[in-house]
Amino acid sequence: MSGERELRKRLAALERRVNTLIMVGTAESNHGSKTKVRFDDAGAGGQPFSSPSLSQASSSGKNGQGVSRYTKIGIGEPVLVFSPGGELGIHSRVMPAGPVDDQPSPGAAEGDGDVLTIGNATVAVKDGEAKISVGGSSITITDGLIALKAANIHLEQG
Repeated sequence: MSGERELRKRLAALERRVNTLIMVGTAESNHGSKTKVRFDDAGAGGQPFSSPSLSQASSSGKNGQGVSRYTKIGIGEPVLVFSPGGELGIHSRVMPAGPVDDQPSPGAAEGDGDVLTIGNATVAVKDGEAKISVGGSSITITDGLIALKAANIHLEQG
């Protein structure tokens, strides 16, 4: 009987670890490049639970040898937490989980390129065009043309 009991315990532990490999949650708070995530699924106590502060999954080149990138994850943003080995902790990484109904994607088609929106500011880059917009003002750069649109334009030299 003890062999069967041991096997059941090991199977339960394996199921728990598989269930924590990839978890869906909501960003609860940020501290620099670390995010605390709330999981609405029932935890061990049968209630929703929060993670410790976990590192965001960002690329970081060393000494200019590669691309370094940081994008803040917003509070309330849906996220995915990847935990190698099925243990939520220091090796876990938090990634944005994509748009939802109340936070739609700023781009809608492949032709929109790379679109970043923060508040009322947007940076859009696609083949042949780069555009920065803030409210009603914008600058658009294409091959051979820079177009400025604003109520007032102030140029500074130096």
